[in-house]
Amino acid sequence: MNPITGETLALVSSPSFDPNQATLGYSADDWKALQDNPQQPLTTRFKQAYAPGSVMKPITASIGLESKAISPEQSLAIIGPKWQKDASWGGYFVTRVHESNPVNLESALVFSDNIYFAQAALKIGKDAFTNGLKNFGFGEALVYPFPLEASQIGGLGSEISLADSGYGQGQVQMSIVHLMETYTPFVNGGNMIKPVLLMDDQKSQVVKAALVSSGNAGVISGMLRKVVGDPGGTAHAADIPGYPLSGKTGTAEIKQKQGVTGTENGWFIAYNATSPNLMIAMMIENVQGRGGSQIPVKKVRDVFTQVK
Repeated sequence: MNPITGETLALVSSPSFDPNQATLGYSADDWKALQDNPQQPLTTRFKQAYAPGSVMKPITASIGLESKAISPEQSLAIIGPKWQKDASWGGYFVTRVHESNPVNLESALVFSDNIYFAQAALKIGKDAFTNGLKNFGFGEALVYPFPLEASQIGGLGSEISLADSGYGQGQVQMSIVHLMETYTPFVNGGNMIKPVLLMDDQKSQVVKAALVSSGNAGVISGMLRKVVGDPGGTAHAADIPGYPLSGKTGTAEIKQKQGVTGTENGWFIAYNATSPNLMIAMMIENVQGRGGSQIPVKKVRDVFTQVK
């Protein structure tokens, strides 16, 4: 989409099916083959809501900064790859991939530190976090001509679920169109822009003015540039010389409980930091064991390479 005007430029779900053939009518065998295809070509993926994983972290950062529960300068002492608040969590731990200590907001975004954002969500608190998500449009239907599933907050009844939701796990879910909408404040001085689909729709509609202060929006946007530009950033594989991409990766685990093997969806959302007329968000299913979020990172980079 164009994050300044809100114009939808492309909606893609793959694998798909031939709609012309659907209009004319499938044979019984062809229809059964589509229904039985394990890749589910009949599922319109951009319509669905999914666990966002770490692409959620800039939203948590925004809520934390606006509520003053966190600050860019504050560093947290985080030691080791796993953490729990106290013994009341039993055998449950929040884990992270990149170990560093201390951790501030910038390093937490650049290295995608789950523990930092779990602690941030707990500092924000259930009520303020819920209200912040609602301000970002969670729990309400997106006014959009194509029917999209509403992004959901899910249950935040326990400290664990609140902590997990802070880094995009738990029961929080997002549609990819809504994900792009939630990133528009970072390129519009804190204003959230409505995604539009039809040519005659009004452009640059502000749905939430000053959702994020202009200062905080600029702080987060600068950090998202380092997610790509910093050699250690999780999206550094998307770095294009002379073309300053900002963005955020995410890997969402889909499983019933901790300690079991599940599937993973890889996410990446990016935009040009100095000329933000194009924003691309991509989610790819079942990336476990084959590159994780680096798969959409490289695919999104390829698109920007062609259009820059």
